[in-house]
Amino acid sequence: MNAPVPGTPRSRAAAVFHIVLCTWLIGLSVLVFVSLQMTGSLAQQDQFDLAQRQQQLLETRLTALAENLQALQALPQAATVTVLQSTRESLEARLAAVEQAVSALATADDVAALRTAVEQIKARQAAARTSTKALPRTARPAVTAPKDEPLPFRVIGAELRAGQRSVSVAPLATSPSGPLSADQLQPVLPGESVGAWRLEAIEDQTAVFRSGEQTRRLAIP
Repeated sequence: MNAPVPGTPRSRAAAVFHIVLCTWLIGLSVLVFVSLQMTGSLAQQDQFDLAQRQQQLLETRLTALAENLQALQALPQAATVTVLQSTRESLEARLAAVEQAVSALATADDVAALRTAVEQIKARQAAARTSTKALPRTARPAVTAPKDEPLPFRVIGAELRAGQRSVSVAPLATSPSGPLSADQLQPVLPGESVGAWRLEAIEDQTAVFRSGEQTRRLAIP
């Protein structure tokens, strides 16, 4: 193949082709370099955004822990042991979650402050248990069942009165073995009353008296 003679149209075309080729290669190199720079910038931006999100997560959890501590400090000294135990367990769980999730961002001072707060809660819990054990237990008064007061009369016997069965009663103050006068005996039919006690019924050898909510059964001799 014959080489192009300088100055001829063929040599000029070859020179132009070489110039265009070099320019295209240079432009391609510039584009590749710019693309690499942009890719690196995007990767750095993603890492920065991830670090910011982790930092915001840490700040949110630390804020929640601080609010819980303030709420706990606002409790009265008579807070129950159950409340202190529940709060301590919640704080310990959140502290462990913070240490595991954002351990790379949390500073040693933050973790130490949280551990100090947990230790203070443990101390308050121990003090509450001690004070609870020291409180004297008040003795409850013994509850005695109310005693049934005796009726002011006693049943002497039963008889028929106007074809209806009735009972005869006498004052309780009379002697059970002594004689009774006619004015001491009082016949009572069902539905009649002796003082505050009403004769409800006569069941076989038992007279049923009632006064308010009380019901008494007296044997008929």
